[in-house]
Amino acid sequence: MERPLVIYHSTCPDGFSAAYAFYDHFRRGEECPCDFAAAVHGEEPPDVTGRDVLIVDFSFRRPVLKEMCRRARTVTVIDHHVSAEMDLAGLEQEHDNLRLVFDMDKSGAVLAWEFCHDTPPPRLLLHVQDRDLWRFTLDGTNDIYAALMSRPFDFATWERLCSSAAALEELVAEGQAINRYRRRMIDLHLEKAVMTTIAGCRVPVVNGYEEIMSDLVGELAAGHPFAAGYQDQGTLRKWSLRSGPDGADVAAIAVSFGGGGHRHAAGFTTRLPDSLLHVS
Repeated sequence: MERPLVIYHSTCPDGFSAAYAFYDHFRRGEECPCDFAAAVHGEEPPDVTGRDVLIVDFSFRRPVLKEMCRRARTVTVIDHHVSAEMDLAGLEQEHDNLRLVFDMDKSGAVLAWEFCHDTPPPRLLLHVQDRDLWRFTLDGTNDIYAALMSRPFDFATWERLCSSAAALEELVAEGQAINRYRRRMIDLHLEKAVMTTIAGCRVPVVNGYEEIMSDLVGELAAGHPFAAGYQDQGTLRKWSLRSGPDGADVAAIAVSFGGGGHRHAAGFTTRLPDSLLHVS
């Protein structure tokens, strides 16, 4: 039988923590009889023929997932993005090898842990959830998250941080220094925002980098329907949308551009002309 395949949200602490939940579940000593693949919205999925597939903190669009169900032995989606839940509604009735697990009140990491464990999630995963859902109800979350983003995304690192209280406290100390620098960078980028029109709304937009994007755009959104930030990677422009508690449903806006996310935090990708990469 083929090894199980876990597909998780790429370059995202919540997505990688969800993958770690299954690594911890499947591993036998030093061996883990399971394969892992990072997924990016808009890219083709890996080959799933004959495999048991677990998609965590992520989902493919309905037509893509239908084709995956036709090829895979089983497909399980464990996610918390409202746009994905809406897009995939009723699909379980079309494919008897598909299972959908959605819960908007938990992050992908905690959902994945609870799916395959009978024990409470490690403290690290609770802090990841606290930040991913933008709650900040746990002491130290901001500093832990900042330091976590400076570490390599590998299972050995996550294993140490999940099993050692002392290692987690190290993150708090590291994160305090990192956040002083991040605060300075956010303040500098706030000054560079300009007003533009997106989806019929007059909103601030800023060009920034991924490590500060959520906080930067979240602060920009104050007093506006929402705010947008972007970063370019080759001919791809990656957009992040954020809105306040009384702001616009940015998930709906992102969906209209082929993306998705949550009501107050979402994103999508657009493509730039190839000519922008040529200078003569």
